[in-house]
Amino acid sequence: MHKNLLFSALFLSLSTGYLHARTWTNSKGQKAKGELISATKEQAIIQFDGKRTSTSLSLDKLSELDRKYVEAFIENGNSPDDSFQEEQTETGEGNGKKIEQNVLNGIPDNFDSEWPKMVKSPEGIEVELVREDQETKEYVYHSPHYEFICDVPLKSHLVKKFAVLFEGTREVCRELPISTKKAHISGDKLRHQILLFESKETYFKNGGPPGSAGVFIGDVVMVPLTSLGVKKLGSSYTVDYGESNKTLPHELAHQLTDRFYYAPGARGWFSEGLAEYVAVIPYRSGTFMVSKALRAAKVYATEYRRDDNGGRALGEDIKAPPLKSYMLQDYGSFTANGNFNYGLGLLITTYFFEIEEKGNRTAINAFLKALREGKTGEKALESLLQGRSYNELAADISKGWKSRGVKIEFADSEE
Repeated sequence: MHKNLLFSALFLSLSTGYLHARTWTNSKGQKAKGELISATKEQAIIQFDGKRTSTSLSLDKLSELDRKYVEAFIENGNSPDDSFQEEQTETGEGNGKKIEQNVLNGIPDNFDSEWPKMVKSPEGIEVELVREDQETKEYVYHSPHYEFICDVPLKSHLVKKFAVLFEGTREVCRELPISTKKAHISGDKLRHQILLFESKETYFKNGGPPGSAGVFIGDVVMVPLTSLGVKKLGSSYTVDYGESNKTLPHELAHQLTDRFYYAPGARGWFSEGLAEYVAVIPYRSGTFMVSKALRAAKVYATEYRRDDNGGRALGEDIKAPPLKSYMLQDYGSFTANGNFNYGLGLLITTYFFEIEEKGNRTAINAFLKALREGKTGEKALESLLQGRSYNELAADISKGWKSRGVKIEFADSEE
């Protein structure tokens, strides 16, 4: 047996679907935990805990939230949609965490705040070892707003070095005036959970997608230590400053994004565009240079390997699908052509954040407010259009980026 027994207690075999098990509620209010195996628009087949065989249930026998989960499952190509965020109930159960609903309700919107130019990680970040178990290889550390669960022991000063990146990313999501309130919850109410793996092999074994440097799944972020610049030196660990951490803020941004921003009409172009935007902000030694994000977004979306940034390599002459169908496509279709769609989502999101009306943000603020009011799909996008047709909005986006050296040619939308 592999020496890493951490997940036998906490996250037993993520790759076999533990994080996709959830609590289901029928129309009578009865609850049971199980995993969705397959679904149609009429029925769901669920493997309930303790049952040897799966159960077929008509969707009209399930709660409204369960039906939304099934809808997201179908849109994601009959597989769990890891971006789907459970509603917080009146008792505060949500996303596997205890979150008091009134905590979120008590956090004010910040849409009227100025777009930040620079964001620094909080000073004086302290890390505490709160639990260690050599038998199960479970080592738990707390920073002010994160809980790191690792399968090997690490020195607190080492955890502190990469906690600066995590806490700093939270500060970015707090200061961006988009009212994602999960980023504002205090650490005594909620610590965001991070699973750390000694090796990439262990990370992949426990559900990390092949080739990835980290992943947001089931409201936790999973990360191999190598993605944090940590390497083994003898019997201990140290930071390898030659390693890049640039891909991690994308997953951290997902963890900090409110469920409203994953709704149809936003899921895909905006939810991924936002995460891409946070990820490309130039970062160094605890400081995020947001003032350089616009240029960084252009470089990352259009080029490849410049300054070792990876890059989407869309080029500076982009042929795009109709804006309406692009924004309304289901998440499964969006991820099926992920490199292109993520890159275009970054350019469109950056346009609304920084380019339209010289950063006025009237349209994007109206859109995000509509999402927070529960509007989805075309109803939510009406607020983004601001009286324009989709073709007129596409023309505005194209004009905004053309002045910055990127030509985006959208196919015509059917109005």
